[in-house]
Amino acid sequence: MRSKRVGDAFRWSYHGPRVVLNGARELSSVFRGGGLAEAIEPWMTCEGIDDVPFEKIAAEGMKAVLFDLENTLVPPGGPFTEDGRVIIGKARAAGLAVGVVSNASAGWVRPALAAEGIPCIAPAGKPARKAFEDACTLLGVPVAEAAYVGDQVITDVLGSQRAGLRAVLVHPKYTKEFFSAKFQRAVAKIVVRLAGAQRRRN
Repeated sequence: MRSKRVGDAFRWSYHGPRVVLNGARELSSVFRGGGLAEAIEPWMTCEGIDDVPFEKIAAEGMKAVLFDLENTLVPPGGPFTEDGRVIIGKARAAGLAVGVVSNASAGWVRPALAAEGIPCIAPAGKPARKAFEDACTLLGVPVAEAAYVGDQVITDVLGSQRAGLRAVLVHPKYTKEFFSAKFQRAVAKIVVRLAGAQRRRN
């Protein structure tokens, strides 16, 4: 576990400032516009990744589903597991194209997903919208016809919905998390309180 912690610290020091800056930009923009509560309200909430109704998503007109990776499909730091393959298989069986948009390091993500035949954008710099838009282009679907499944309010829900996708929020699949994920959840609690205050004022 020590090596994974060191790896996460390096990843966060390298990619973290970009993620934080992108998050601040998106939050500032939507907060000034008065629509923070709506921006962080997911299209759908599920107890876990195993409960995502891919057939219903397809019936709603979605052509693709994109996934967050760590703590959504796989354990933090990998590897890609059989559990992840089952979820991908369910999405494909529902007729949905699949892809991954992840802030995780490209060093392990790209080879792992290439071996699974899953297109990906990594590291994505979520919640910046461009990564979600690029992933939809990669799959050949409009953003309005794609859903995004993830376990974080800011990087996953806010980021994807600002890009025009429909967000599906799930509880994290694994109990152990890197510092970066815990930091995001702490920030999300503050954002949720701000959204509630903004909604009351309106």
